[in-house]
Amino acid sequence: MEDQTDALEGLPLEVRQVRAALTQGFAGLLDLNDLQELPPAQRERIFLTRALAAKAVQLSADCTAAQAARAVTAEAEDHGFDAVLVSPATAEIWLIEAKWSDHATARLADPAIRQLLHRFQQLVTLGHDRIDAVLDAPAVRIHLVMAVLSNDGLSPEGHELLTEAAAGFNQFGELLDFRVLGVADFHAAVRRDALPAPVSVTATLSGSWHMNSTPYQEYLGAVAADEVAGWYEQHGERLFEQNVRYPLGWTDVNAAIVDSLLNEPNSFWYLNNGITVLCDIVRADFFARRAPGHPVRLRLDSARVVNGAQTVAAVYQAHEQKPEKVAEALVLVRILCMDGAPVDLAQRITQATNTQNRVEPRDFVALDPEQQLIRDDFALSLGKAYVLRRGEQVPAPAAGCSVAEAALALACAHPDAAIVARLGQDRDVLWHRGPRGVYHQLFGSRPGALQIWRSVRLLREVRDALAAPTNGSAGRDRGFTSHADLLVAHIAFQLVGSDGIDEPGDDWEVRMTAVAKLTGVVSTAVTDQLTAQYGRHALLARALRDEQSCRKLAAGVVRSMEQVDPPPARGRRPNAVSLLVADGFIKDGTQLVYQPGSATERDALRGWLGEAPERCLATWVNDDRRPLVWAVDEQRYSPTGLVIRIWEQAGWADRPVAVQGTRNWYLPGEGTLAELASGLRVDADAAGDGPGAR
Repeated sequence: MEDQTDALEGLPLEVRQVRAALTQGFAGLLDLNDLQELPPAQRERIFLTRALAAKAVQLSADCTAAQAARAVTAEAEDHGFDAVLVSPATAEIWLIEAKWSDHATARLADPAIRQLLHRFQQLVTLGHDRIDAVLDAPAVRIHLVMAVLSNDGLSPEGHELLTEAAAGFNQFGELLDFRVLGVADFHAAVRRDALPAPVSVTATLSGSWHMNSTPYQEYLGAVAADEVAGWYEQHGERLFEQNVRYPLGWTDVNAAIVDSLLNEPNSFWYLNNGITVLCDIVRADFFARRAPGHPVRLRLDSARVVNGAQTVAAVYQAHEQKPEKVAEALVLVRILCMDGAPVDLAQRITQATNTQNRVEPRDFVALDPEQQLIRDDFALSLGKAYVLRRGEQVPAPAAGCSVAEAALALACAHPDAAIVARLGQDRDVLWHRGPRGVYHQLFGSRPGALQIWRSVRLLREVRDALAAPTNGSAGRDRGFTSHADLLVAHIAFQLVGSDGIDEPGDDWEVRMTAVAKLTGVVSTAVTDQLTAQYGRHALLARALRDEQSCRKLAAGVVRSMEQVDPPPARGRRPNAVSLLVADGFIKDGTQLVYQPGSATERDALRGWLGEAPERCLATWVNDDRRPLVWAVDEQRYSPTGLVIRIWEQAGWADRPVAVQGTRNWYLPGEGTLAELASGLRVDADAAGDGPGAR
């Protein structure tokens, strides 16, 4: 940049120092090609504004100057923000608005605040290539940063406008926060940048440890967990300056680490992979004999944790709760001294230790015998592939599906829309078997291959319809493809109905033909319900991660759709009970026997059913609503209602929420209610007067 010494006279000292630091730090890093034709003074001012934006990125996101400079943009399609930084690893977005003033008098007036909020609304609603992927993340956070070079850059009214807007966007959880950076912030940063700040820690290795000096000095051993907690307590995230990511907050992984430390501290050594620390210098202080294996305290100068940031942060969190427990645990620590090593070795080590494959919850599903039976059912009943293992070749769409796609489709078919919200927060709930997981609800009664395959096809139909050009327009419609597809599929399942989905024939297939058209109607209805229930500031992605809002949206859409007579995609045939009652196939007073539908169900109920054999018995009454009289209480139930009642009485904690009860009630010597009804349909079709006669 041109020498502006004369122009600096009379400027506040803080401004001169900030200006000099910005010029030194970002000259050559910022793209100024679009400024070549401008007068020098104007070019200088734009440079300072962009450099201020870059410095705001650096302060807010704790990134390098080069990364911050790349975030600066003057392109109109970025909705006018001076810088946009996206971090997929932490699901964060920083949006920067910068105002430079040589005399520290910059100010964001109220109209400018309103315009800023309008641009923000457009960006998150319409989306943008730079942020779309992160906007889809369950725990996305957006930081709105106003870099205003003044001592008072925001009026009380402007602050109130921002607070009110943040409250609107945060009604379903923390999404948006805002921050104003002024002269004091930038001047303090400039002073900090001028000071070296190396991190030094001590690591005490006791018992058996290993040291290797060729080609580079390396130590491997156990360090007390409370000593590791002290590193974080003293230095915080400065420990992770060279790591690929900072601690990710309270994730499932971190929660599991903390739980292990608090409940099994002596086993932590075996359950955790440990951490890798790089340093520039190692100084060893032996307590007694100077030899490997004897206790030694290592002082690590310029130390940085390049792998295991989550472990270090979780150890500190556990130590805050129960320090006496953490003191019992040991952490595997690998220490590498970079003295004399090639300049790129540290970067290569960091990259290698953070790109190794890890086992995911889904991987354990392949070991479930029930899943292997489903795979066999796909092959034998449908002639299609059902892929269980991650990394295995996924079949062509017409040739089958993966267990991941099957689980997603069954989740959409589930009658409780809250499951859709859980998936919006974390897709891994599909594989968890605890209170917050849904695996047993989806696969506990082992759905048949035909039911799974048809569910997958319905989900595909919805997604294809949403991705069609007519549904891919700008605005909220565009967000459906990436945000609302699961909720729309859930609503479509409720409207189409699940009865007959596992029975051969064309009836359910005919109902499926209306799904593409139904998707557009449901999409519009979801948008209308979102605005009606939560206002214009409500973000669809956030609403879909809240269980109660998902339930309310789905219920509102279904109610509005059911006002259409007949509802779209309905026209379903009589269910199994109605067919049996109409035919008079089973005589009043006939005894039926309850049979668990899967090995999981059988194991869960064996003891309780064995205590009283009458718990398995019911008598038939020709009533198409409640045809079963339970021998235990003499009350009448529907087949599904009585199965759920049995599960509740037995205290089956992991029971599915939904079940097709006609598969569980057996007429001795004849078959289940579902099988008997299927036989009636086949007979009717053969006679030419049933729904299958075309």
